[in-house]
Amino acid sequence: MLLLTLTTGCSGVPVPENCPELGVITKVENPATQLNIDNLKGSTAPNLTWRIVDCESLKTIDNKSLSLSDFQGKPVIIIFHKTMNCPGCEAQMPFIRAVYDQQTNAELTVLTIYREDKVSAVRRFATSKGYIFTALADPNDEFATICGFPHGAPITIFVDAKGVIKEFKCGPFRSQEEIENILKSL
Repeated sequence: MLLLTLTTGCSGVPVPENCPELGVITKVENPATQLNIDNLKGSTAPNLTWRIVDCESLKTIDNKSLSLSDFQGKPVIIIFHKTMNCPGCEAQMPFIRAVYDQQTNAELTVLTIYREDKVSAVRRFATSKGYIFTALADPNDEFATICGFPHGAPITIFVDAKGVIKEFKCGPFRSQEEIENILKSL
């Protein structure tokens, strides 16, 4: 049983202590070649930049931003989620968490991108589920659109240490082993 401890922020809104790192996508670079499901594997992942958001105030922190390119040198799993009506998103998270817990020595990074969701909804959802991964709001669905993905979730991209997309999956994972097998190829 997971027990969430809540504190109250200045706004009077309860702020969970277990809030993951939050961000709002501010820029997605267009690749030289338009991406789609047919040419995604082997392509360089489009670089995206996000502003880090304070979990309590939900305001961006001045001059605090990160980019996907900051994580070159280690593998990255990017998961496209929705905060509403996505049972597959929830069903696969225990498998991803178990893989992450085993792979931390490999410095695996997991980013969850919430399609067409505001940061307030992302915070509420991620903390209510106990998610630990960096949670990025993409209110305009820019990153998935540039990758050529259809509307929907979950969709997962596996990016190698050089920033190349090695694999992707539309739909939920059914086992931890399914994810581990893909990670072995990175």
